[in-house]
Amino acid sequence: MDIGFISLGCSKNRVDTEIMMALLSSAGHKIVNSVERADVVIINTCGFIGEAKEESINTILETAELKAGGILQYLVATGCLSQRYGKELFDEMPELDAVIGISYFVAINDILTELENGDRILKVGPPPDTFIEKGPRIISTPPGSAYLKIVEGCNNHCSYCAIPSIKGKLRSRPLAELVKEAHILAGQGIKELVVIAQDTANYGYDLQGKYLLPQLLKELQDKVDGIDWIRLLYLHPAHINDDIINSIASLSKVIPYLDIPIQHVSSKILKMMNRKHERNYLEALIDKLKTEIDDLVLRTTVMLGFPGEEEADFEELYHFIEKVEFDWLGAFAYNCEEGTAAAGLPHQIEEAVKKNRLDTILELQQKISRKKNIARINSSEKILVSGQLSSNLYIGRAYFQAPEVDGITLIKSSSKLPRGEFTQVRFAGVRNYDMIGELIDEPAQ
Repeated sequence: MDIGFISLGCSKNRVDTEIMMALLSSAGHKIVNSVERADVVIINTCGFIGEAKEESINTILETAELKAGGILQYLVATGCLSQRYGKELFDEMPELDAVIGISYFVAINDILTELENGDRILKVGPPPDTFIEKGPRIISTPPGSAYLKIVEGCNNHCSYCAIPSIKGKLRSRPLAELVKEAHILAGQGIKELVVIAQDTANYGYDLQGKYLLPQLLKELQDKVDGIDWIRLLYLHPAHINDDIINSIASLSKVIPYLDIPIQHVSSKILKMMNRKHERNYLEALIDKLKTEIDDLVLRTTVMLGFPGEEEADFEELYHFIEKVEFDWLGAFAYNCEEGTAAAGLPHQIEEAVKKNRLDTILELQQKISRKKNIARINSSEKILVSGQLSSNLYIGRAYFQAPEVDGITLIKSSSKLPRGEFTQVRFAGVRNYDMIGELIDEPAQ
């Protein structure tokens, strides 16, 4: 059958989608890049916060119109929304032929066989006890870059977060398996490994009772030829220790880019969020990172309007961001999620107040990011070329630009630039969050 995919939500979901594509392709099915050409559409849903749930539901309904029109035969939902609300989806959305939880997506071939036999399928159970999200993948990211998922689940139990109840407890993938997958990816032309998890810094704690991220980074550096960049996303600040910092500072392939979601800085709010540290810890950590890691680029995420966030707490966060000057920052308003500890807290914040605080932080960060980018004009960087917009205009990313979440680099070049390869570029200007660069003659180092 011809099978189309829609992958929603985070990069961890994308990895699971790539595994399903490979499983189906190896069984003789054809993966198509248009749902209008598909016999089956599989939607890998997100169920983390309200907006994500709404997007998932709307996507299911929109795709169901193709089924009603006779364009496709089967519609399947998997992923976090299916795991969290599987029975409700199955009962209330007859458009869905199958609803699959996170423990069963690796059985996608058997599920399609059951569909062809005329069954309607609901398979949702407890999260796995071990890391099952592995296997061959059909890489769907732009050339040269791929995600490497090292952990699934989470043990942090932040009071606002539903992930532990959806994804289950922390389960790390064995180190040798990760090195083997990195070898495979390098053999496919991947130059950048983007290391992801719900909490990357916590890798290995369930396996050996200690953080194994430094050991993993050392093995990726020493044993995998062809990888030039190792990028770390989603490090919980409470788990960043000296060994992790030393690894980042000393390993040449580990680029000095860190995504550290702080969520807030007020010690009162951090305690209510169950973040397991206070403001003083964050300040000391960031100072240490800036001191010990050359050319450091920092990305963070913050939450506005958490229950009990007073104006003084918001001002504290604002001035902290103003002082630290994160290169990149994502912000979102608190969303009351059923089943979380924060849902029962008093002093919920009005939506209008949340939005105003969110807009204020985003406006501040826009100025900071622009200032940082302007300071890069006339410098040169190695750029990973990912696409071509016109005959003499390409797109790519510098080490300070993570895929999908940061700005990009637009490259003017009369020469042909191979996608998935590096080239040396001089920055000549800034456009919104993006850099504008020109090809220079010197080879990439």
